[in-house]
Amino acid sequence: MKKITALLLILVMIGLTACGKKDEKEPAAKPATPSEVYAKMEEQVTFPEKMVKLSDEDLLNTFGFETENFEEFVYVICENILLAENIVLVKVKDGVDPETVKKTLSDYVSDQTMMLESYVPEQAVIAKKSVVGVKGDFVYMIMSSKVTELEKIVNEMVTAK
Repeated sequence: MKKITALLLILVMIGLTACGKKDEKEPAAKPATPSEVYAKMEEQVTFPEKMVKLSDEDLLNTFGFETENFEEFVYVICENILLAENIVLVKVKDGVDPETVKKTLSDYVSDQTMMLESYVPEQAVIAKKSVVGVKGDFVYMIMSSKVTELEKIVNEMVTAK
């Protein structure tokens, strides 16, 4: 009788152990895409004027970037071309050096700043405060009067690999 009681007790303990809550890990957050980051920017920041999304061809003509090197990109400028409001958000494909993309964007900022100094000096001040950065495979350029707010969104949404 003692053996049966001991056996039943062991079976009950095994049964209770098997019914315990499993330790479920929360799935890793999916990295933010350029489109998601820009959508958040539009949602949280009021731009001075309407921003216009540009095409693959515009990206090639302005920066020399072939879009086949990118998983995704967003390139927007202000409808009023005299305002220093430009945003480029790029997620590079594996094998593409994000630092090369960053250098091209930095050179663009320098060129735009020099041009604006000649034609619209108050906008050159904005251009000088532009930020160009890399977070893993995500490269960004923000030239805007709202640069601090916009970069904060990038930093909140994009994590380096």
